[in-house]
Amino acid sequence: MRVESSEDSGNEQLIDTSSLVDIMFILIIFFLVTTSFHEEETDMAVNLPETDLTLSSAVQVLVINIRNDGSYFVSDRRMDLEGLNSELVEVIRRNPDQKVLVRADRSALHGQVAQAIAACRRVGISEANIGYMTTL
Repeated sequence: MRVESSEDSGNEQLIDTSSLVDIMFILIIFFLVTTSFHEEETDMAVNLPETDLTLSSAVQVLVINIRNDGSYFVSDRRMDLEGLNSELVEVIRRNPDQKVLVRADRSALHGQVAQAIAACRRVGISEANIGYMTTL
């Protein structure tokens, strides 16, 4: 790229752009390496065998929602803490490896979340997580 000087039109100055080109290539390589290309392998000529177990019958996470008024909801059913305890006992009877996600309204009290986690621990649920939303 030639840049003409207003003082001296006879002398031409060149701007070295090789470092800019190097940076552009490094950025392209970075984006290619960090991008995950996921191609699912499917072959339509393959007839898969049928089984009773499907991916949808795998262990589902039980979601406990806590509203701002302190009410607990499991599977769109409203219940109090005693009802939650009995629901958790039934769930752990059916599946001892049940996982739980506790989602609480931002206005819900910390004690209500702690009571839900404690109820999970009492019945033997080893993995109870708290759900939250991140903002970037």
